[in-house]
Formats: sequence, C-alpha cells, structure tokens
Amino acid sequence: MLLLVAVPAAAIPSMGLNGLKKSSSDNINLAQADFDPGTLKNEVEKKLVTAKQKLAAMSTVDEPVQDMADMVGKDMNIPRRVLLKQLIYLYEGQLERLTYLKFSQSNRITYEKEASNWVGFEDQLSPSFLLADNLRDSVARLNKNINEIESLDSVDSQVEAYLLSMIQATNIKFRQADEALQHAKDGSEQQAGLRRKRDQLELENQLNLARALVFQIEIRIKHESALETRARLLLANKQLAYVSGKVELTKEEADQVYVRIEKEKQRIHAEIQQAIKELEVSKRQNTAGLDSESTTLQQSHFISLKNIDIKLQVLNRILSYLDLQQEIWAQRWAYAKISDRKKASEAYALIRKHQGILQTIYQYILLHRRQTIALLTDQANNNIAEQVTAPQDLAKPSAAPDFDQVISYSRLLGVVESTENLLARFKADLDVKFAVKSLQDTFEDALFSTSEFFAAVWSFELFAIQDTIEVDGQHLVSQNSVTVSKVVTALAILIIGYWMALKLSRYAEAVAVKRFNLDASLARIATRWIFFLEVLLLVIISMLVVRIPLTVFAFMGGAVAIGAGFGMQNLLKNLISGLMLLIERPFRPGDLVEVGGVRGRITDIGVRSSNILDANGIETIIPNSTFIEQNVTNWTLSDQVIRTVIKVGVAYGSSTKETSRILLEEANRHGLVLENPAPQVLFEDFGDDSLLFGLYVWVQLKVDVSWKAIASDLRFMINRSLSEHGIVIAFPQRDIHLDTSRPLEVRVVSEAVAASTLVSNQPIGDESAKQQPPHLPG
Repeated sequence: MLLLVAVPAAAIPSMGLNGLKKSSSDNINLAQADFDPGTLKNEVEKKLVTAKQKLAAMSTVDEPVQDMADMVGKDMNIPRRVLLKQLIYLYEGQLERLTYLKFSQSNRITYEKEASNWVGFEDQLSPSFLLADNLRDSVARLNKNINEIESLDSVDSQVEAYLLSMIQATNIKFRQADEALQHAKDGSEQQAGLRRKRDQLELENQLNLARALVFQIEIRIKHESALETRARLLLANKQLAYVSGKVELTKEEADQVYVRIEKEKQRIHAEIQQAIKELEVSKRQNTAGLDSESTTLQQSHFISLKNIDIKLQVLNRILSYLDLQQEIWAQRWAYAKISDRKKASEAYALIRKHQGILQTIYQYILLHRRQTIALLTDQANNNIAEQVTAPQDLAKPSAAPDFDQVISYSRLLGVVESTENLLARFKADLDVKFAVKSLQDTFEDALFSTSEFFAAVWSFELFAIQDTIEVDGQHLVSQNSVTVSKVVTALAILIIGYWMALKLSRYAEAVAVKRFNLDASLARIATRWIFFLEVLLLVIISMLVVRIPLTVFAFMGGAVAIGAGFGMQNLLKNLISGLMLLIERPFRPGDLVEVGGVRGRITDIGVRSSNILDANGIETIIPNSTFIEQNVTNWTLSDQVIRTVIKVGVAYGSSTKETSRILLEEANRHGLVLENPAPQVLFEDFGDDSLLFGLYVWVQLKVDVSWKAIASDLRFMINRSLSEHGIVIAFPQRDIHLDTSRPLEVRVVSEAVAASTLVSNQPIGDESAKQQPPHLPG
C-alpha cells in the first residue's frame, strides 16, 4: 500500500483489466490471486524496457526554458513524456516489491514447515519459566499483529473500488477518442491532435493498470505477512502448550530478570547524563548567539532544546516504568510461593490499579506522538510550497518538531506496552494458580468478590469538603473526603444516640417527678428542652467522630441559606416562645385555657408547639408564639376552683323568698358544689316576662368532671323542685291591646275570597294593604 503513495503509477501485464473487474465484482480478495512473482517480474522488466525506449524515441527538449508557455510551445509531447516517466518510476518500484514478495513467500514457507514439524525443544533450550513467559508475550504480540493486518481489509476494499473506477473512466475516454480519430480526415491537423490525445489516454490507461498491479502486489505481501504471522503464532502456541504446567519461577530466574532490568536502567541513566550535557551546551549556544544569529539558526536551537527536553522527560518516565517492572517481578516471585486466596485478591487489586493507569498513559502518549507526526507533515508540505512558490527572501522557517521527538515517544510507548504485557502475564499466572477448582473455592471466590465490592462501596467518596484552619497565624487549607463509610457511621451514631437520648430523657423525667417531687408539667417541659439539646450535641459529636467538618453544610449556598432563614424565622420564634413559657409557666399540662377562640385543657407543651384538647375531644396544635402574642385565659392558673352561674326566670306573682330557698337547697344537695365558698342566690332583675334570679355556685374543675355537666344537673334539680312547689318558670308573653275609641268593623267573607286575598300578589308595602282592617276569626 505504501507504493500507492510513494510512486505515481504501475502496469498489470498478466492479469489485465478483465481480471481486475472480475475480482472486484465477485468480491474476491486480490491477495488470493494466483500468480508467480518471478514470471510477473520478467513481464514488468519487458514493460520497463519498452517504456524507456518510447521515452528515448521522443524528440525531447531538455534545455532550460524561460516560462511554461515557451516550454509547451517547444514540445507538444510533454504530457506523454511525463506519463512515461511516471510509468518508468512505478515499474522500477514494482520490481523491488516483487523481490520483497518473493522473500516474504520464502519466509512464510520456512515458518510453516517449522511450525508443522516442531515436536519439542533441543537440549540447549530446556523449558524454563522465562522461556514460557516470553512465549506468552510472543503469542499476545502475534495475535495483535494479526488483528492489525485484518483491520486493513476495509481500506483495501475502498482502494480497490477507487482504482477500478479510474480504469473504467480512462477506458471510456480512450474508446471515445479512438472513435473520433477514425472519423477524422487523413493528414489533417485535427487528426494529429486526436492521435496525440488517444496516445495520451492509452498511457493513462496503462498507468491506472499499473497502479492496480501495485495494489495487488501490496495485498499479496500483506497476505503473505498474515500467513507468516499465523505460522509463527502456531509455533509459539505449540511451544507454550509444551512448557505450560511444567515450569515454575525460580529465585535464579527472578534475579536474572532483575539484573537485566538494572543494566537497562544504567544505560538509561547514561543517556540521561548525555542528554543533560547536550542540553547545557545547546543552552549556552542559544544564549551566546541570540542576537547575532539569523532567525533560522535561532529556531533550530529552539527545536534542539525542545527535542532534548522531551527526550529527558521520556527517559525519566522509562526509568519509572522499569522500576515498576522490577516491582511486578518481585510480586511474581512472592506469589509463586503463596497459596492464600486472600493474598491473591491483593495482587489482583494491584494489577487492576496499574493496568488502569498504564492504559490512560498509553493513550496520552499516543496522542502526543500523533500530534508530532501531524506537525512534521505540515512542515514538510510548507517546505515544499516555500521552495516552489515563495521568494527566497520571504521564506520564513517555522519551528516544527524534529523526528527525534517521534522516536522518543515511540520508545516510551514500547516500554509502557511491555509493562502492560508483563501485568497481563502476572494476572494469567494468578488465574492458573488460583483457579476455582471446588465448591469451597467457588464460595471463597464469591466471598472475596463480594467483600471487595462492599469495600469499594464502603470507601467510595461522595464528595470532598475544603476546610481552612489557622495554625500560627497561617491559614492552611485541607481537603476532607466524605465517604459512604463516614455517612453510614454518622447515621448509626445519630440513630443509636437518638434512641439512648430518648430513653434517658424519659428516665430523668420519671426520677425528677417521683424522687425529687418536681412538678410533672415542669419536668416534662424541661426534659423536652434537654432532649433537644442532646440531639443537637449528638449531631456535632457524630460529625467530629467521622471527621466530617461542619462546613459540609456550606454547599447549600446563599439562596438556600436565605430560604432557610425565612423558614427558620417562625421556628426560632416558637422555640424562644417555648423557652419563655418554660420560665414563666403561665399554664401547665392539665390546665383549662382559652386562646384564639379555642377552649380546652393543655395536654402537652412541646419545644415548638402545645396541644389543647377541647370538650368535643378535638385536639388542636397551637404554636407557642400564640400564647405570647395573644390574650390567654387560664381558668386554673392559681387553683382548680371556679364560679359558675345558673340563670332562672320565674313568673310574676311567684314568692321570691321561696324561690331563693329552693335554689339554695338544690345547690347544697349537689355533691360537686363546694360548701366554701357557699352558694349564693341573687335577685338580679325584673325581666320583661319573668323575675330573674342567679344561682352562683363554686365548683372544682377536674379532668374527669365538666362544669357544664354540673350546671346541667342543677337545672334538672331546680326544674323539678320548682314544679313540685307550684312555682312556674316564666316564658315570653305578649299582650294585645285593641283601640275601642271607635266601633270595630267586622265582615264575613267566603272562603274563596279569603283565599284569593291571601295569595294576592299585592306588595307588602302597598298603602291599600296597610289600610285594611284586621280580620278576626269567626
């Protein structure tokens, strides 16, 4: 495939266009075409001689000319001569590639015979661990080479289709030119021009066929390379199967590898020292000639400095990877004597860690190498363009990288890849040694995998918190990792601590009431506040135990903080109100209070709110700030005794003393009416319909007794006693007085007229209706 870029053209003498078309249309791989490189080489040599003869036979003008128009005017055969030169160049390249193809076929046959006939190692190559390790490395590399060769198939198909389209296009043009030449007049200038055009198209057709042959040769070389690689892979697999299970890493072999790596490190150290010296010399030269040298020399010094700097960086990285290889070999030697599966899990974790890092670094270095190659390509194009088109005094050299940078990056890629292969072989050793062989091994392997998974989850970092501390007047910034383990531990401390704090507060409340005779309501409120402080302290302690700074809550940000401030306003107001209620104690649980239109008994006083149970059994939660901001009526603040009144109205003419006696007697008969203060009856007023008396009694409010029930009992007793003594409880009465100063008008009307009068639609405010006299029955 390289010749398609390196040389312009070639010819296909033996296969021809029809053969190429058939291969393309039938989707036959050109690499499978059966042709002999020796025979094909002879045909190409004949074509090369013919092309050189045609070129020599042309009347060429090799003397220099002033411009392009002068050159074209002197020689009309320039296009044909250029095509012949391209054809000759490509024929010469074909001869070289055919020679290489024959060499590749010979090598492939040799490896196939060796792979087919191999049965074992000779005495001087007795099986060893290092030999088996090298074989595993070779198998991996050969498989990679095969995959890379096969990945070019899609590109080959595209090139093949392109070449076929070019051949078809030139054939069409050639036939059209030949047909036009046949119809032209003999000896005319038009016929001469058509003949030159047909000859030129014939050469272009040969050139396209030559390119197709170049492509076919390259495909064949690639095919031979694939066959050779497969033969080598087959041989390596045979040898690896022969030594597998029969070798074990020894201390001598480990020491041998260690010594070899040390020698390589010494060689790298020597290169580093040499590069440092070159860097110092280059810096001195660059400093000394910074003003006197030309721009080209200055940029040359700059490129040299950059190349040496990159080389030093690469050599230092190579040293670190050689150190890593020594560590891996030490681990391989250590685990060759270990049979504990728990230890193997540590080795697997180490391998995964290094593999992830190396894969990332490999891609990073590969990217730098590609960028360097792209810069080199651009610089080559710029140099050609400047030499052809730009005047000498306007040409400006650019600071492009040197090819030494590509070599440095390639060396580093090779070391990284060899380290990755070493890790892969180490993992393969562990897989063979710690393979699951029994049910117990299966269980242990599953247990190890599960434990590793939970360990990774347990140590997973959710986020990091930046904390600033001041030490000796200096602000030090530290990073605190918030992991799953810390969060779970903090939650466990909070849950267990909350439960313990709740139990402790309840126990302290009971002890305060029973042993220290503290008021139950005061003890409950105090324990609520103590419990709140315990929870707050518990949150702080849990954060400190797991080393999570309190600045973790700073992520809320300003907007969340403002929203929380508005939300906390009422909360803090109620909390402070609850603290004031705790200190002032305007009411206690069990007190009968009335606030905000709600009357009932206090059942609970909390940190933020209190509960009131009314007579209907409905419990209302009222914020503590309500008790501070509004008027509160506490019926039982100082004691449980209150006075209530029973209103009674008796008819006019009743004995007032008898009525007063009956009321006092019934009050004294009720067991819940207190004797001290004694009941009292007051003759309160002369009502419109009755004589009004008020029975004032004192009762003690209890949780299980309602003063409304006492008042109801008294009303029942008073009603019965007054009825027995003939005293009538008055009811509303109205007297109707008729004007007798003039005769009353009496009319007798039929029922129909009366009904029509009742259903009349006459408005109520009509004057005629007002003037009608009333109708009396009968």
